Amino acid sequence: MKKHQNKAILAITTSIIGAYSTQAYELNLGTNLPPIDVHGFASQGFLVSSDYNYLANDTKNGSFQFSEFGLNMAMNPFPNTRIAVQGFDFDTGNVGQYDPFLDYALIEYTVCDELGARAGRIRRPAGIYNSIQDIDLARTYVLLPQGMYDARWRDWSAGLDGGELFGSVSLQKAGSISYEAYAGLVNMASNGGVARYVENGYPTATFHDIDSTPVFGGQLWYNTPLDGLRLGGSMFYMEDFGFGLSQNTGLGPVDFHTVGNVLGQQYSAEYVWKNWTFQAEYSTYDLTGYTHPSSASVPLSTLLTFIPVSTLSDNPNTWYVAVSHRFNKHVEVGTYYTQFQDGSAMQKDATLSLRLDIKDWWILKVEGHYIEGTALLRDQANNPNDTGNNNSGWFMLAVKTTVSF
Repeated sequence: MKKHQNKAILAITTSIIGAYSTQAYELNLGTNLPPIDVHGFASQGFLVSSDYNYLANDTKNGSFQFSEFGLNMAMNPFPNTRIAVQGFDFDTGNVGQYDPFLDYALIEYTVCDELGARAGRIRRPAGIYNSIQDIDLARTYVLLPQGMYDARWRDWSAGLDGGELFGSVSLQKAGSISYEAYAGLVNMASNGGVARYVENGYPTATFHDIDSTPVFGGQLWYNTPLDGLRLGGSMFYMEDFGFGLSQNTGLGPVDFHTVGNVLGQQYSAEYVWKNWTFQAEYSTYDLTGYTHPSSASVPLSTLLTFIPVSTLSDNPNTWYVAVSHRFNKHVEVGTYYTQFQDGSAMQKDATLSLRLDIKDWWILKVEGHYIEGTALLRDQANNPNDTGNNNSGWFMLAVKTTVSF
């Protein structure tokens, strides 16, 4: 953990120096080429909890394993055309672990207000925050409601390799509708949140691969005639989501493969009035699939007498309500209540957050959580006595600072 902490502090120190000394954030490549806008950010968090280790590996003793870094560039080479790319790096407990990756790399062309297209590695729209999870400046809170925006599951939720159509249609006095429709592949990392979740769920097996998964979906926002009020709905479908495991059964080594289909839905409402922001969202998904032996050193007919084909079914759901108030350009406070349920396992979280905009490029957030339940711990290695059904109350403090340019 010391190594991770030192790397994070070094990155933030470098960014602070850059924020003081750098005046220009445009790269000019020549008189005939458009400038490239360059932006970056670095965040360092600290998590400490009373009863369980949550998100990071040792939050009961306090942990700095909560860091994010990004560098992005964008240019407009032709009219109505935009090219953008971002590299990203993060560490959240045993997920990410400072393994940099390409967050997005896309080309976008806007035909008119009603129609545009983008392609490449793009953001997956879902709800209020999914496509802007990494933009700390865009929200009040250190942690978004984790049942919906899990900080460990970026590879599952944030992006895809494919294409998207988008636009906004005016309804005159009835408001407007904006839409996004996409299709492509979700490429999940072997050290990502889903992979760690699989390892936690199969402690006696060895995880060895996770599939690239076809996905398609979309989102609609209705911008109502009431200024500041919008209502949204999104849906996605993943085809043949799967992963592979290996296990020694006593009959010889066996490879297992789990494959299934996932249908997800999310519904959102947001109202911005003066310096107040009110938000509410609900999401759920249905997973149906099966696990089966894919190879073994013994005959399959013999193996199936010991390890039958098993079916999978999962239907978690989560919701939250939130309100925040901006007092002035330096101070904002917010609170939310959220609940996550998966079968009999549940986790409730009441949160109070303070955001301080110290400078235009530097913010600090301090946040307290009172949590009941442990359904989102998802880490038996660091919480060996938890079954996911413990509904006792416990506390967590989250602190985060972000610098950007």
